Amino acid sequence: MSDGLFPDLKWHHAGFSVADIETAIAFYGEVFGMELEFRKYIEPIDTHLAFLRRDGFRFEFFQKAGSTPVPEHRKAPNTDLGEQGTKHPCFSVGDCQAALELMHAREDVEVIGIIRRPGDPMVREQDPTLGPGDPRPPAAAFFFRDPCDLIVEIVAATSFPD
Repeated sequence: MSDGLFPDLKWHHAGFSVADIETAIAFYGEVFGMELEFRKYIEPIDTHLAFLRRDGFRFEFFQKAGSTPVPEHRKAPNTDLGEQGTKHPCFSVGDCQAALELMHAREDVEVIGIIRRPGDPMVREQDPTLGPGDPRPPAAAFFFRDPCDLIVEIVAATSFPD
């Protein structure tokens, strides 16, 4: 593999605009263990900014006065693909089904799509919890909408290796 134009290239962050930066800080801290690294108010553009970090991975959140909410077509993975631009962050976990059940139990998120087998289409399920004798396989990946209406994906590390 080539180093491209930048041999010293390293990941730094992805940025997201939200309606309530305090909600984003609390949610990503609690759910993903991200810690507040830096925050600032940028007066000339009336915008609050916060960097959250876990290991070498950072999210930058902006709360801009007068910003518009996420439009309806950007709130679901399949319809969001109809508009170019940034789509969603994705995290891998050892047990995707357990992560799915934890997120499904939360009142501040909505599970919006589940992939049970890599390559199968994403579906919505009323109750994704697997009980004894359930014929469905464990989740390979799922999407949820966070309290800021951002789409987030979780994948099983074994289903979608690095």
